[in-house]
Amino acid sequence: MKQKVMKACLGILWGMFTLTTFLLQSCDNGKEVTPAQGSGGSPFNPQLPISVKEISPTNGAAGQKVLIYGENFGNDPSLIEVTIGGQKAPVVNVQSTVIYCIVPTKAYSGEIQVTIKQGEEIYSAEVAEIKFEYQRQVVVSSLCGATSEQGSNSAKDGPFNDCGSITNPCFMTWDPEDHNLLYDAEDAGDAEGVGQGIRCFDFTNKQVYTMIPKNSFVGSQRCRTIDFYKDDNGKYHMIVGLAQGNVNSTAVMMFDRIEGGTKPCGFTWGNGRVIAQNQGCQAAAIHPTTGDLYFSNYQNSLLYRVKKYVIEEFATGKRTTPVRPGTADDAAQTILKVQDKEWEFNIMIHPTGKYAYFMVINRNYILRSDFNGETFTAPYVIAGVNSNKDTYVYQDGVGNQARFGNPYSGVFVKNPEYAGNSDEYDFYLTDRHNHAIRILSPLGQVTTYAGRGSASLNSNPWGYANGRLREDARFNRPKGIAWDERDNTIYVGDANNYRIRKIGLEEDVPEEDINE
Repeated sequence: MKQKVMKACLGILWGMFTLTTFLLQSCDNGKEVTPAQGSGGSPFNPQLPISVKEISPTNGAAGQKVLIYGENFGNDPSLIEVTIGGQKAPVVNVQSTVIYCIVPTKAYSGEIQVTIKQGEEIYSAEVAEIKFEYQRQVVVSSLCGATSEQGSNSAKDGPFNDCGSITNPCFMTWDPEDHNLLYDAEDAGDAEGVGQGIRCFDFTNKQVYTMIPKNSFVGSQRCRTIDFYKDDNGKYHMIVGLAQGNVNSTAVMMFDRIEGGTKPCGFTWGNGRVIAQNQGCQAAAIHPTTGDLYFSNYQNSLLYRVKKYVIEEFATGKRTTPVRPGTADDAAQTILKVQDKEWEFNIMIHPTGKYAYFMVINRNYILRSDFNGETFTAPYVIAGVNSNKDTYVYQDGVGNQARFGNPYSGVFVKNPEYAGNSDEYDFYLTDRHNHAIRILSPLGQVTTYAGRGSASLNSNPWGYANGRLREDARFNRPKGIAWDERDNTIYVGDANNYRIRKIGLEEDVPEEDINE
């Protein structure tokens, strides 16, 4: 009796050892392992049926390692094809009664099919009643655009899948009256190339077209930001910040919505006029509650304010003479000095208007300026450290423990976990030279959301790769960013990949969108 018990125990131990050895030999994620490397069990017998009995685990996302149990799988992984939810699953190893494979992307329906090819003959298992419960992931994909040797010369108006390159997309925002229209300000003076002006991504018609050509701007063609002013009659006007090198140059322009025309959306933005003159405007933004205009100055790192009543006069045509800071015209007031000279900063105002982030692009840190009910107050560091403009360091952390490499632009994204808090928004930002999308919490915690993946490709943090947020995805100098609150999707202007990237549920990834 003792001998039988001992033999049974040894049998169990041997089975556990065999399975453990099989799994250890099969850890090369996604790569096929030849029988000589450890596949065991009996070879496939074409006289016997193939059966699928069980899968473990029974649920998970793409990339999940699973074991499929059954009969007559054989011992040669090169002969086996497994599909889960109609998508081909990479087979790592096989051992007659168990297959070790990887769950593919888009395996939504979860059906399991095993096929074995022997010579010219193909043998299939009956479709198993068991299904894998597929869990969709948030992934990075591409909405439109293409990398090309021509760069901006290949940009053109057209459908999402044939619009050439998206060149230097530095700022992105939605139309205030049609949330199917996403605008992109394309800079004309950075290393990322010469943009086309202000482009429109029309999700209704799935078209990209130039909404305001760059030659519509007075003086410099370097449009840097877009915002909207709503006048007292409820009509919206587009506010564009323009970078110039002369105190008498255009800093801010206003455009009106004009119905009709040839644009697929049925209107355009025109009647452009200068409303503020100054040098080095890097950003212009309308305060969401007061309606005042704020715009920046690069040379002296100043923040200016133009009161709402002045903007209203421009909107209604009562005023045509541009505002000029530092002159007898006191319509543009100097509100504060951000820090030292030549601070290139973007202005991102919280949706409630209670504070703003000044993203100091060329000094690699972020300031916060609180709103006192009248205007913005002296800024203080919320994340990062003031550093040399060419010093790019990547590090997550809290406050001054975090490090950036050109924090460029950002968007406030509502976080359901903060419901009921005084601040319900995280701030998602493009970290240009760190090639990543970062998150800044209201308490100053900086984490990396997406990018810098695909470590097996090479040691570079940049590149073009779609897929899982941290494991696979790569960006190359991302600049613009927008959030679609309807489906919690993020869009990114990926400058050196000449594309608009999308971060959303993988169900929405186009079939042709495959890693390059």
